[in-house]
Amino acid sequence: MYKLMIGLLFLITCTVSASDVQYFWRFGDGSVSHEAEPEHEYAQPGIYTVTREVYQNGKLLESSQKQVDLISPKIIGLVILQPDTIVLGQNTEFLANLTSSEPLDIHYQWYVAGEPITSKADTGKLTTQFAELGNVELSVDAMWQETTVSRASVQLQVVEADDNSEKPGTGDGNSDNGSKLPGTDNGNTQGGDSGGSLSFLICLMAGTFLRRTLFGNKVS
Repeated sequence: MYKLMIGLLFLITCTVSASDVQYFWRFGDGSVSHEAEPEHEYAQPGIYTVTREVYQNGKLLESSQKQVDLISPKIIGLVILQPDTIVLGQNTEFLANLTSSEPLDIHYQWYVAGEPITSKADTGKLTTQFAELGNVELSVDAMWQETTVSRASVQLQVVEADDNSEKPGTGDGNSDNGSKLPGTDNGNTQGGDSGGSLSFLICLMAGTFLRRTLFGNKVS
């Protein structure tokens, strides 16, 4: 319950005696009172318009109104949660994070560069994308019915997407850069053939020398 000394919110300007005056209070929640300075308890938090009317002999002498805000004092803070990077042309999700001392029936209105934008879900979540690079302001109003009770804003930096796509021929170890050029597919084999021919020639010359040495010793 929310007790309020309604009479203290108004400046009494009527100068006639109390015995000649009738009061009529409307508290904005359907309750009324005829006391001069009533107390009233609200069952639910809200923003109420209190009306006070003063009559004398059935004639309206004074009428005044006062708005009683029982929502804003319960709001601790409002911030916009955002990703680290805002990429041009990509869907980005934002969240209006409101903290309060008790649950409140709040809805949200988003703005980009001061222009209102619509959100499909009225839960404080926004998914949108940006079509221009550079700085842009994103803001959100937390609203009770049609009254703004809190507001938050951030400056965003919209950047281009990183080009991490793989270039042709560099995707893996078997790419064109690592493949063998025509005519060199068997380069190791050709090198082996040359080595084999050289080894055969050396062996042939060694055999000839050995044969000459043996036969020469036999003759002498």
